[in-house]
Amino acid sequence: MTPLTIPGPTFEDIFNLGHVSRWHTKPMAVPQTLADHEGKVALLADRLGRHLGDRYDDAVAYDTLMWALDHDMPENPHGDVPNPAKRWLNARLPRPYDEMVAEDWWAERGQAVPEYHPLAVALGRVADVLEAAGRYWIYGLDQQLRQDMIFEAITTTRLLLPELLHVVMEALEAAGVPKALVAEAAA
Repeated sequence: MTPLTIPGPTFEDIFNLGHVSRWHTKPMAVPQTLADHEGKVALLADRLGRHLGDRYDDAVAYDTLMWALDHDMPENPHGDVPNPAKRWLNARLPRPYDEMVAEDWWAERGQAVPEYHPLAVALGRVADVLEAAGRYWIYGLDQQLRQDMIFEAITTTRLLLPELLHVVMEALEAAGVPKALVAEAAA
């Protein structure tokens, strides 16, 4: 029996996500893997999308979930690359680091980087930073970074999907962020 060629990450890629650590350059009380992160980003992105009513149709919902579950897959072979390192690389590379790595990673699997609906990408990016902010608020040990992540989540939401600002604020409060800090970040 000849195995079917199915596009997307391999089974090895998927199983390995549970071994790739995030936040390895920052102090954390509880470690996190890429699998945990991507699953939570998918749940958050879907929850945010449901607040958009008819704009979040089945096709956008599918793309949103696929983006969320695939967005960090290219970090699988080399591990999580912290944002300060990505910013340093982006200032020196001809194109964004994430784009270059994704192109290589997907090409190794015989396909192009998947294209997603723009709304799905925006939802995914907001959910990505929201998950990081909530996670670091709960388990992070660097107090300044804890606060900075809250401001980054609000800023990213304002930039990409300002109509979801109140929902992101509610989510941050649900993660235990004091209402006063959320209000300050949103001011």
